Amino acid sequence: MTVLPGILILLVFLVAAALMFTRRLPALLALPLMAILIGLIVGCSQAEVTVTGLKALIFDQILTKGASRMAGAMVTTMFGAVLSQVVMRQGIAQQFIRWAAEYAGDRKMLLGLVLFAVVAFNFSALSGLGAVIMLGSLVLPILVSSGFTPIYAATLMLLGIGLGGMFNPANWRFYEELLLLPADQVKAYAIRVAAVLLAVSLFYLIFEGRRQSKVFAWAAINEELEGPRVPLAALLTPIVPPALMLLFKWPDIPAFMVAILYGCLTTQPRRLVSNVTAAILEGLKDVGPVVALFVGLGMTLNATMDDSAKAIMNPFLERVLPSSQVGYVAFFTLLAPLALYRGPLNLYGLGAGFAALMAKSTVLPAVAVMTAFMSVGQIQSVCDPTNTANVWIGQFVQISPEKILKHTLPYILVFIFLALTGMVTLGGVLQ
Repeated sequence: MTVLPGILILLVFLVAAALMFTRRLPALLALPLMAILIGLIVGCSQAEVTVTGLKALIFDQILTKGASRMAGAMVTTMFGAVLSQVVMRQGIAQQFIRWAAEYAGDRKMLLGLVLFAVVAFNFSALSGLGAVIMLGSLVLPILVSSGFTPIYAATLMLLGIGLGGMFNPANWRFYEELLLLPADQVKAYAIRVAAVLLAVSLFYLIFEGRRQSKVFAWAAINEELEGPRVPLAALLTPIVPPALMLLFKWPDIPAFMVAILYGCLTTQPRRLVSNVTAAILEGLKDVGPVVALFVGLGMTLNATMDDSAKAIMNPFLERVLPSSQVGYVAFFTLLAPLALYRGPLNLYGLGAGFAALMAKSTVLPAVAVMTAFMSVGQIQSVCDPTNTANVWIGQFVQISPEKILKHTLPYILVFIFLALTGMVTLGGVLQ
């Protein structure tokens, strides 16, 4: 087999990356197009090329089966979005913010810590731009009016979102389906990586927080904190899914269903039907773009995980991918910025295809690929200027997303280095 098919596949990745980087083609369209082109290259590289064979590969294997490949992750994301609506609509998230503001008062550092914890706690269940807007509209003015700079407030919230996402069952399911790993293994390593992110976030909170001086103050939006108080029991709603999954080994869908019912029953039991219905309708509306992205990701995975694609790309991967502990840490730390702008280390962009190829190769175990992308993914979660969350937060505090990138990137690179080092030395991911 010649090296030409491998070169063409790499060229497809590069062109797709350039189109997404320049915002000429969104990931929703780039991923299916990339899957089709890879399928054509793989199909035409076979010794005996037939129209029937190409049709079966592209129409059946890639487009039809690929579209539903991530079905489990899609459904989990839908239920997660419904729970997110329950937490927001029933006033549970607002109650957390209200308590945080009342408890911390004018103790600046304590306020920052409590609000960071509240954001992280809520985003173990919340997802989507709507949740970012709802929490950000409450958290950011409180932080800035307390004397923190806008860039500090924005970073603290983004770190909280990233930390909470590490415990979100919908994200766990995504890794399970992407890399075909058992659920318990994904959860165990997600918690370990999250522990490192927590340590780096606390260092940022204290180190940068002590350097803060009183700046201009915005009026806190007290009227948005007003509203009906929710019962204490309702505040447990965000942690019901991960608690059921970790402690009682429940599957994700039943855990989300119980949390949705629990959140509504502990707040407005008499309006159970109407509240659940509204949460379902709004949640499905919010998650539409993500589901569409998962369709393209599934097509890309089926194209890149085909045995013929593996045979083509393995020689390239064996030359590039590291097998030693030092090489593993250095490789993914130095190349981590490639997760920006939907790049090749971004699982919600080109990275899905690369992760699948890495997992199918003989160089790195699938669990090592997972922990690498789980760590590097915080570049996209916290720093990426193309994130809708970063764009909205930047506009709200009147700073550019690019400034957020420059400010947060050094801290996230340190986190990636520490997380990867811990995974190879203590986690045994290369064994």
